[in-house]
Amino acid sequence: MFGDKRSVQRALMQLVSYIERSARSARLRVAQYLPPRVKTVIKTGPLRVVIDTLDRLEARVFSQSLSRNGLFEPSAEYRLASASMSIVVPIHDAPLVTMRCLASLERNAPKSEVILVDDGSRLVETTRVIQEFSSRNGWRVVRHEKPSGHSAACAAGASVASQPYLCLLNSDTVVTPWCWRPIQEAFENDPSICVAGPSTSFSGGNEQTFRIAKKCRFDWNDSQICAFAERLIVAPLQPVLLDLPWVAGFALFIRRSLWEKLGGFDQQLPDYANEVELCTRIANSGYRTVWARNAYIHHFGGQSYRKLMTAPEIESRNTAGLQYMRNKHNLQPPTLTKGR
Repeated sequence: MFGDKRSVQRALMQLVSYIERSARSARLRVAQYLPPRVKTVIKTGPLRVVIDTLDRLEARVFSQSLSRNGLFEPSAEYRLASASMSIVVPIHDAPLVTMRCLASLERNAPKSEVILVDDGSRLVETTRVIQEFSSRNGWRVVRHEKPSGHSAACAAGASVASQPYLCLLNSDTVVTPWCWRPIQEAFENDPSICVAGPSTSFSGGNEQTFRIAKKCRFDWNDSQICAFAERLIVAPLQPVLLDLPWVAGFALFIRRSLWEKLGGFDQQLPDYANEVELCTRIANSGYRTVWARNAYIHHFGGQSYRKLMTAPEIESRNTAGLQYMRNKHNLQPPTLTKGR
């Protein structure tokens, strides 16, 4: 009935997705007309278990179609595209995810200027990882004795950058061989585009997240991440570029000249809402912010700076950031679910 294994996987995924959507829809429709106590039972009861099981099944089926030990050889133009980037990586401990991030940069950003900002890390393992990768690759290291926060760390790295485009990259990410060229093309083809962001597995509240990648974000190895990214290049979504009010800060690309002109992130926002505020200023200056849907950078979320704070502290910081935005720009900013 089916021509190959991929056809079977695709059909099974479609079936699982249909059942999952039906279960979610039924739960939402029923919950609309029930008292709060009953709604709580539904959210945590058997229907919730069914939805979670279907999520895991869909992720498992899809993941089997991605090679776990593939070898990826992008064309020369994709490799050379990284030469136009200064990649600034703020780091605060989390040595395991940091090592994975830096290993992906070593493989997939061979021509980039990479600047590591050690923002007050305390673990010996983190220091060792930074030292090993920077020594081997000639990367620049900026060190803060005490944590100064995401905005200040990005500013410190950007101040020593020299390439035309900045990539402000969280340390809990995995970059792919094809992520640079789509961003470079967006900037080169339209001078009004000044900020761009890739597709991802966790963007913190906007459209950049792919649902299936979010489900699998802690399960895929680096080969599977690259295999998924390659599909977006082979069969890109249309339109390739979408304008957004803001792009997520886990991998924010910006023209360095505009970053310097606007002064970068507002230092009154040490972390939460800093990218939204910057994108608002950029929009007010008449420039575009876009999502390059054929570029992909994997983001785990919540693996670095977020571990410095408790859940109530994060919520308080998020609320304060949104209020600051509202007062500064006289607007109602979006709700954020940040993962630094």
